[in-house]
Amino acid sequence: MSEKEKQKKPALSRRDFLKDAGLIVGGATIGSMALVNACAGSATATVTVPGGTSTTTATKTVTSTTTIAGPGGSVVTVTQPGPTVTEQAETTPSDIVSLTVNDKDYKVQVQPHWPLSFVLRDRLGLFGTKVGCETGQCASCTVLADGVPVLSCLMLAVDAGGKKISTVEGLSDGITLNPLQQKFYDQEAFQCGFCTPGILMASTALLASNPNPTIDDVREALGGHVCACTNFTKVVNAVTGGV
Repeated sequence: MSEKEKQKKPALSRRDFLKDAGLIVGGATIGSMALVNACAGSATATVTVPGGTSTTTATKTVTSTTTIAGPGGSVVTVTQPGPTVTEQAETTPSDIVSLTVNDKDYKVQVQPHWPLSFVLRDRLGLFGTKVGCETGQCASCTVLADGVPVLSCLMLAVDAGGKKISTVEGLSDGITLNPLQQKFYDQEAFQCGFCTPGILMASTALLASNPNPTIDDVREALGGHVCACTNFTKVVNAVTGGV
């Protein structure tokens, strides 16, 4: 071959040579496949779903199939073992709790760690109870348990069993406001309304024990309630003196 012909012919790279010989598999040379397979076979992934004490474990091996071009235009299918995946699901046995909410009886399947506010809203559909901080700081979630104001975001649903729970939905008949709600409406003792259900429930408990509270009585009873709209003056005036 002349020197001129050698210059026209492109040089064959090592990769092209291996590819033509059918020695390239998934981007790696056949010599490195043993290393790839060894790594894949020993890889382990663990997925844990938190939520309880009992554990269910399932193990499976994932395989992948690669089709490559072999020598002379033939097709070769290579199956590569993938990682072994161990899936763990932790589950907690649920309890059946008997709840009396607004004079209606319910049997609810709950997890031991569920707060009462979650059960009221997400299981019973009583969305009047609002959830704000979820740490007991804002009192928006206040409901009555046997007539006593409680923070439903901190009270466990399992602890509410056997108690008479009252929420803001139980104050009216669904059409006519009760006297306290009507006084709030008449005196505009609300703005955005988010904190209003909790304030109404705490005020209901106050009026049940003290039908004619003073300003100081109201301020003490509602001292833990946070109103982002700062409508405190009208709220206190609406409860002072009773209804």
